[in-house]
Amino acid sequence: MGTDPLVTQALSLGISGLLFVMWWYERQERARNASNVQEALHYMNQIADVNEHLLDVIRANTEALAGLREELRAGRGAEAEWRARVSRQIEQLQGS
Repeated sequence: MGTDPLVTQALSLGISGLLFVMWWYERQERARNASNVQEALHYMNQIADVNEHLLDVIRANTEALAGLREELRAGRGAEAEWRARVSRQIEQLQGS
C-alpha cells in the first residue's frame, strides 16, 4: 500500500515546516479578517452618511412644516379680518 505524496511531503517538512505552514494559514486568516473589518467599517461609514442625510432632510421638512403652519395661521387671521370688514360693509349697505 503506497503513501499519499502529500502526506510524504508533509512528513518531510519536519517541525519547522509544519510551524511555517501553521503560521502561513494564521497569517492568511488574519488578512481575511482584516479585510472583513475594513469592509464592515466602509459599510458603517456609508450607513452613517445616509443617516446624516436623512436627518438633514427631516430637519428641513420640519422647518418647512413649521413655516407653513405659521403662514396658515397668519392667513386665517387675515381671512377672519377680511370677512369682518366685508360683513361690516354689507351691514352698512343694508342699513343705508
